[in-house]
Amino acid sequence: MNKKLIHHAVIAARMALLGLACMSIAIAENKPDELKQRILTQAQSMGPDDYAFTRTVKSEQTSNGKTEHHVNVEKFDPTKSGEARWTLVSVDGAPPSAEVLSRYQKESLKRRVPGYYRFAKYFGTASTASTDSRGRTVFHFNSLPKDTAIVMDSDVSSNTSADVTVTDTNGAPFVEQVHLTVRPMRLKLIMKLEHYESTTRYRLGPEGKPLLAENTADMTGSGMGQEGGAHTVATYSDYHAVK
Repeated sequence: MNKKLIHHAVIAARMALLGLACMSIAIAENKPDELKQRILTQAQSMGPDDYAFTRTVKSEQTSNGKTEHHVNVEKFDPTKSGEARWTLVSVDGAPPSAEVLSRYQKESLKRRVPGYYRFAKYFGTASTASTDSRGRTVFHFNSLPKDTAIVMDSDVSSNTSADVTVTDTNGAPFVEQVHLTVRPMRLKLIMKLEHYESTTRYRLGPEGKPLLAENTADMTGSGMGQEGGAHTVATYSDYHAVK
């Protein structure tokens, strides 16, 4: 083979390698987008009425130096209608009083049903992607669409950032953890939310669908001459598919 042919062969080989490199880069760039679309489709396939479940909420509330501890157990059953969908089972280990039960029932119709389906609300919006130390893809949303994040009956969505961690179990990706951070802001003019963070974890259920496992939230704020904070841990159990 003469020098001219060798030169052309080397150039062709370099061009081929360059093409493969560009293709690899394109695949790497498209992977987060494809993964994001899969999570969105997964969330859209689920709804608030898919499961009945039990929620146990442990709270530690501090106001002007005084701390209270409470444990509430409640059940959600989507096969029932109206106020009956949510049931307050116990308060601090005892049946709820008539007054507490009445107040709980009045709030039942506006009580949000938590669940994986809620990702459909914002997973199609703008985000950036990175990889954590365990090789999991993390999507970062600088803000959330209206009516996505609610704190103390106030919509804080536009002031909330989210880090959503996606894991892969036997080739099936799903959101494993969501971390929300709300920047300091006013609530209802008379209150100031100084700090709010929450972490929500999901697990795969027996049907292979992601189920909410636990939510932890920490909040501090002030208003009407008082300062306080709260630490809340909600765990979800006794899932029963109704569809």
